[in-house]
Amino acid sequence: MASSPDERRALVLQGGGSLGAYEAGAYKAIYPFLTQRDKEKGNAGRPTFDVISGTSIGAINGAILVSYVMENKTWEGSAERLIEFWNYVSVDSIPDRFADHFIAWWDYWTQFFRNIATSEAARRHYSTKEFSFMGVPNVFSPPHGAYDMKFFDPSNAWYRYDNQPLKKSLEKFAKFPIAASYEDNQPRLILTAVDVAEGVPVVFDSYVKEDGTRKTEYGRYIVDKDIDNGGSDEGKKIGFEHTIRYNEGITVDHVIASAAVPVYYDYVQLEAESYDPQTKNFKKEIRYFWDGGLLSNTPLMELILAYRQYWYWVKGVKERLPKLNVVLINLHPSRVNTVPWDYDGVVNRNSDIRFADRSKREETMALLISDCIDLAKKVIKVSKDHGVKQKVIDDLLEELPASHGRRHGMAERPLKYRDFIEGQINIGEVIRIERKHDERAVSNKFFDFSSNTIKQLLEDGYNDVVDYIKARFGTEDLEAAGMQYSKPGIPAGQIHQRQE
Repeated sequence: MASSPDERRALVLQGGGSLGAYEAGAYKAIYPFLTQRDKEKGNAGRPTFDVISGTSIGAINGAILVSYVMENKTWEGSAERLIEFWNYVSVDSIPDRFADHFIAWWDYWTQFFRNIATSEAARRHYSTKEFSFMGVPNVFSPPHGAYDMKFFDPSNAWYRYDNQPLKKSLEKFAKFPIAASYEDNQPRLILTAVDVAEGVPVVFDSYVKEDGTRKTEYGRYIVDKDIDNGGSDEGKKIGFEHTIRYNEGITVDHVIASAAVPVYYDYVQLEAESYDPQTKNFKKEIRYFWDGGLLSNTPLMELILAYRQYWYWVKGVKERLPKLNVVLINLHPSRVNTVPWDYDGVVNRNSDIRFADRSKREETMALLISDCIDLAKKVIKVSKDHGVKQKVIDDLLEELPASHGRRHGMAERPLKYRDFIEGQINIGEVIRIERKHDERAVSNKFFDFSSNTIKQLLEDGYNDVVDYIKARFGTEDLEAAGMQYSKPGIPAGQIHQRQE
């Protein structure tokens, strides 16, 4: 059995468009807190995170952080680099440039209309309207229309945005390809996208698989029963239906695939090797991908499965795996104080519920499975203590379970009973930071890259982490880490000054 560390620490980043600035602000506060905790535990110099798992804008933030650490061989300065990216992609909208006049004019009308929005909500609303027509220079282009040639309905035109500006911005702040290694003490990057044709989550991983290559395998696991497999009646194990290879590491296209918002952006095309049942061979083809937030906007389960796959299959850890501690940043408020009754408010609440964190169920399931494995191990021990021979137990563990052939993309190969009780998942501390509901939020908040909104999100992320630390760990930990509330939560120079 391979030796392994006692514990690992992971960061899980949600998708949410421009709300990703909140993750950057939160990370700015998380970094000194974890650094101080490590120092107190005698682990000074320990990596801030061993794994980063992200979807959509979380994938972009994760790629920037991992790339920075790999290039500079330190986590120091990584928060500043991420904030620099958000300053770079933000832009002054027309309401931003004339903020004083806009706010005064809007506030004047609030005395005549009872249910009118606040001036800040109005600023955000009209900023997103501007961006929807004009684009955001470093994020997406103005829309281009495709006329309806199916129903010949002029109102059914399809308007899409080009995300090449976002790709170029990402390449400016992250170095690709990203090929990380545990042996070199480099953070692992895990990204989630969606195969449009298959309708399943697809995970891209910067660590190697069991055969020493970097690749993504998904779809049905194929066993050809017509081919003899050395006398076994199981047939020949062919492998997963689709394989995407990227041995040099995760590319910018993999990251953009995770962030390709459906309908608004085109599909991202990636080459795959797919099994052809007619020829019984694999052939190269182009497959199409959308934003991972469609199926897994909080990629905790993808993290857990990839984590087990690496430590069990690649590193050969047969007993309980290294404890996995998780920091998870939620961009979509789970609760609101009042139910909205206006159209924009209803649309806004609908999107928050659709993309909100559901990972508590996944965490509970992982803990339940771990408890079941504990029970199985105790039953095996009791059996041995009462005279059951080891061969009887081994024969049982080598059997295939009833679910054989029905699990989709959950493992590298069909699992035997032995594979269930070995490589036991060990979930440790889970810290959840959640963005609070904002009455000034608008339904198109994902596209609000206005400078004032990005600045506010950075501040909110930072101060919400301070709130969390104070409530859960006390003020002493805040003081030890040199953290405090401030206005803004992040030094103004890091927020306002944008690179040209």
